[in-house]
Amino acid sequence: MFKHGSTSAAIAAISLLWIGVAGAAHAQATVGFASLPPGTILHAQSSVMAKAIQDNSKLQVRVIGYGGDAPMFDAVNTQKADFFILDIGETSDARQGVRNWDGKAKPNLRLAMTLAPFQVGPFVRKDSPYKTIADLKGKRVPSGWVQQTGNLPHSIAVLAAGGLTYNDVVQVPAVNVVRAADDFKSGKIDVFFFAVGAPKVAEVAASVGGVRYLGFSKDEEAKFKAVREEYYLSPVKPAPHIAGVETEVLAQTFDNIIAVGAHVKDETSSIS
Repeated sequence: MFKHGSTSAAIAAISLLWIGVAGAAHAQATVGFASLPPGTILHAQSSVMAKAIQDNSKLQVRVIGYGGDAPMFDAVNTQKADFFILDIGETSDARQGVRNWDGKAKPNLRLAMTLAPFQVGPFVRKDSPYKTIADLKGKRVPSGWVQQTGNLPHSIAVLAAGGLTYNDVVQVPAVNVVRAADDFKSGKIDVFFFAVGAPKVAEVAASVGGVRYLGFSKDEEAKFKAVREEYYLSPVKPAPHIAGVETEVLAQTFDNIIAVGAHVKDETSSIS
């Protein structure tokens, strides 16, 4: 998640990028920031950045919520939006047309800057008997991720940490993390995957009598990296705003980036 310093740095950097965009477009009044749906941390961060830019420049920044990474990539790739924040691994795959994006490359995506580590992972009901990922064998787990394809490797890596694959669980089709969280709240699934500290997690926790993050051990990190090299583990300490974490745990982590469309002429970096 963002720390204060990295948030300030991100706002400063993206301010310069957006000012460059406006200048190149003859003082264009509005730029688009594609985002995940409301309730996610990325939507909240996008909104904070947009307000900061608007408060300190003449630009209007429109945060556009999409159902997942697939429509976000398409929006920036086709110039319907200008920027987004998302997982570096999935964004790189989309640009190159590999893995989930084989034959569906989004070549107009570029790297603007790398942000701070982003922590995600599995949550279960606080009173559930599940203590480890291995305990999810035979349980109902969200799958498919039609709009949010980046969550497929995330969830595959989580299961792998417990020695499981999707063949070992009951697969329940999911559109994106917000819809899956709602399915968990209504009792349709036994676990949901979400960002640590997200408002949606707190909402679900209040609805079901509490949730609990299923943490990992350091020796399971290699299983994460076998799925995607960009994944690693980092500690999360309890805090009032973090639902589901009552003792320090190790969480699934990856780096998020701010990406920009190739039509934003002042951005010259590319995703490696």
